Amino acid sequence: MWLTLVAVLGAAWAFAPPPLHAALFHERWPFWLGGPAIGLFVLFFLWGDDRQLGVSSGFADACSAAFDPAARRSWRLVFLVGLIGGGVIAAALSGQLAPRLDMGRFDAAVTADPALKALIFAGGGLLIGLGSRLAGGCTSGHGIVGTALLAPASWLATGAFMVAGILTAHLLFA
Repeated sequence: MWLTLVAVLGAAWAFAPPPLHAALFHERWPFWLGGPAIGLFVLFFLWGDDRQLGVSSGFADACSAAFDPAARRSWRLVFLVGLIGGGVIAAALSGQLAPRLDMGRFDAAVTADPALKALIFAGGGLLIGLGSRLAGGCTSGHGIVGTALLAPASWLATGAFMVAGILTAHLLFA
């Protein structure tokens, strides 16, 4: 099943006419198309492999891999590598792979010092990890998988994430 999906995407990449190729692989999809596509993929993945996507569970497996042999065989480790690798490949194929350290408005509003940014992001990462464990999942787990499965707790958590994100952005950048 997954080989078929990869083959279809590969054929679309190689043989699609230029306007379709650009629409699929270079331009940002509109939210009303991208959101349902992600939701359908989640349901397809659950139906096809009986597995639920989520990043925090994969990160937990990655953190415990050194101590737990079962975690070393987790499919979620491959999923994490695929998330990062897929993003790098997509950026490279679109001609927009340009790693950099500047963070635009964050640098202007908070700090441009790389060491201080690293400390802020490490602290934020710890808080996000703690919050995702306390909430029973991360933003992608609740916001994508949980809402696609119509889980009431995920709808509530996603609403809380959105409100907190909007308020934080407003306080930092308004």
